[in-house]
Amino acid sequence: MMKRSKWRMGAFALLFLCLFARRAVGLTVDQPPGATGDAIASVKMIIDQSVTVFKQQDIPDDARQKKLRAIAESHFDFAEMARSAVGTHWRTFTPEQKTEFVPLFTTFIEDVYLSQIESYSVQKINERINSTKIEFIKQTANGPDYAEVLSSVTLQDRPNPISVNYEMRRDGSEWKIYDITIDAISVIANYRNQFNRVLNNDGYDKLVSLMKQKIQGMQQVAK
Repeated sequence: MMKRSKWRMGAFALLFLCLFARRAVGLTVDQPPGATGDAIASVKMIIDQSVTVFKQQDIPDDARQKKLRAIAESHFDFAEMARSAVGTHWRTFTPEQKTEFVPLFTTFIEDVYLSQIESYSVQKINERINSTKIEFIKQTANGPDYAEVLSSVTLQDRPNPISVNYEMRRDGSEWKIYDITIDAISVIANYRNQFNRVLNNDGYDKLVSLMKQKIQGMQQVAK
């Protein structure tokens, strides 16, 4: 449970590193003429807010983490992500289990990716950012309240661009991310495969126990 390849975890961590930059640190962000849709603007908003956090190089690590969590919770639809991550099992959860699972899943996802980011120094992140280019390709509508933002990430140390696509859902007047696909690997589908194996074999309590163990382990390492 919770095992994943080194490249896959590196790719997911890299995505978040790519988000933590834009004009202020030299990252080039392109978009096609007329591509001013709200979903693209929402993704760029995350980038703008995140770069501000990393410009503050003298703040304590725990303060930086708190700010990054606040950005994630404002712009990611963790409730939709949690439901999708367990697939059809969501319908079998009791109201109490649903109430418990969404915040647990939120903490789990935040801790997984923050733990990856912590393996980089702020200086190293900025060096990576300065050699990275993000190009927003287009935005497509998948219904009145759903959209997909397609982008391409070019890294100095990789010969081919990485395809990074964002699945978005409109929440009131805002667009929020509920899944990210990196080179055809979906973050949520990756977890759904793992979670479903546990739910099918051992049930809800076992899944929650494993997630709590993982969270505790990551938090102990971070201390």
